[in-house]
Amino acid sequence: MAKSKETSVPLIFALVFFVLTTIAFGVMWYLSFSEMETHVNAKKTAEKDLAGLRTSKEESERLARVYRIYLGIPQNDDVNVIETESKAGDKIAGEVKLINEAMAKKIGLADATTLPDELKFWQLDAAGKANKPTTEGLVDQIAKIKNKEVAYKAAEDERDAYKKQILALAKTATELKDATLKFKTVTDALPKDIQDKIAAVVNGFDARTKKYEAAEALANKTITDVKEERDRYERELRKEKEKVAQLQDDNKRLVVEASKGDRETFTFDEPQGKILRKVPGTDGVVEINLGSAVGVRPGLTFTILPTDFPEKGRQSRVRMLRVPDGKGAYKSVETFVPKGSIEVFEVVNERLSLARVQAGSELDPIRDGVAQGDLLYNSVWRKGVADHIALVGIFDVNGDGTDDIETVVKDLLKMGIPVDAYFDMKKRAWVGQVTERTRYIVEGYFPLNTVTDPNRDEKTKLLEAMSKAIGEGKQKGVNNVNFRDFFSRMGYKFRLDVTDDKVNQATAPYLSNVAVGAPLTPPPPP
Repeated sequence: MAKSKETSVPLIFALVFFVLTTIAFGVMWYLSFSEMETHVNAKKTAEKDLAGLRTSKEESERLARVYRIYLGIPQNDDVNVIETESKAGDKIAGEVKLINEAMAKKIGLADATTLPDELKFWQLDAAGKANKPTTEGLVDQIAKIKNKEVAYKAAEDERDAYKKQILALAKTATELKDATLKFKTVTDALPKDIQDKIAAVVNGFDARTKKYEAAEALANKTITDVKEERDRYERELRKEKEKVAQLQDDNKRLVVEASKGDRETFTFDEPQGKILRKVPGTDGVVEINLGSAVGVRPGLTFTILPTDFPEKGRQSRVRMLRVPDGKGAYKSVETFVPKGSIEVFEVVNERLSLARVQAGSELDPIRDGVAQGDLLYNSVWRKGVADHIALVGIFDVNGDGTDDIETVVKDLLKMGIPVDAYFDMKKRAWVGQVTERTRYIVEGYFPLNTVTDPNRDEKTKLLEAMSKAIGEGKQKGVNNVNFRDFFSRMGYKFRLDVTDDKVNQATAPYLSNVAVGAPLTPPPPP
């Protein structure tokens, strides 16, 4: 018996260990599965929350797009997204409706249907769906309203000025009536025939007075109508502003034309400065009282005339000169002869420049040469302002039988004189444009045409094209002037004795292959 008990003890211990181990493992498995279930539930909750956040984000983005479009500051694809996603009765439509109702409430209106037209830029359709997003938003409408306020003020100022004019006319009419009564009292004692004549004059005054009174009544009615039309003026404001702008342009053009009509060619020639002194020890270098303050630049030229020229006038400098006639003889030509001409080569400071007397420009350098105190003239340059010009014709300024128009254009531009256009003799058309701002069309040599000239027909066509170009300029109020008179008044150096043969030689390249070949370099825009 004792042996049997000893044998069962290890068995009992093994059984107890097995039971305890089983219980422990069961508890551990239970706890493990419980924790896994908790994580699974937490994941489901997180996924649900994430879906809600994504939905909330999409709604927030959609509302942000709605507000950006309404304000008029859409970004990227805001308009396309809203137009695609919009449905009847959705949150987009609800938000648009809410914004319009809030706007109506803020400005004291009953509901969104009574909003002004300029604020009904994004509405709902009959089905309750937001219309296609607007291209203009609240910011644009505010800007338009601001512009309208400025226009209203301008209209009121114009109306007030009109009323003042009417009051002034009414006062004048009253004074006229008083003068008429006094005049009638005096004339009652005159002979009948004189009274009849005066009566006719008075009747004329009375008739004009009645017309004025009728016009005044019409004007008063017009003012009343203007007040009544003010509500409708808002809708027509843009159209009226365009009309005003057009009228202003027309007025500017008419003023330019009128001023050109009053300014005959060179009527307003005035000295632009004077020679301060001749620099000692130099070859014809002089100091002038013009500098950078008035836009003087190297290359600018001036005609030199004596101090008494403004009093004596142009005729005092007209001389009879003998020049070749192109046939081996000489002819007398009445020519305006200045004392000489100078070209600026250095701008020293704001009020001083150095210039050199151009070689050969002084007809009589000993008795009538350039001297201290002489006056500076330039036909198109006036202290920082230069007239716009155009060129047409042959410009052989050195007498070599070649057209130097390219050189002339470059020289003038270097001086600061705007060349709006020149007539291309090859293509027979303007290069550039003659406008109302152009002051002069400077005419060079014209092709010389005779009955026996073998190129007569071609020259005739060329002359017709040149005349047509000059006529177009005259229609715009542009004066035309001969290059001899023009260049001599601005100090530009050129030869006076260019023969007819040289002119014909310079014309020859333009009489064949019309509109073929490289055109001259067009002048840069002024």
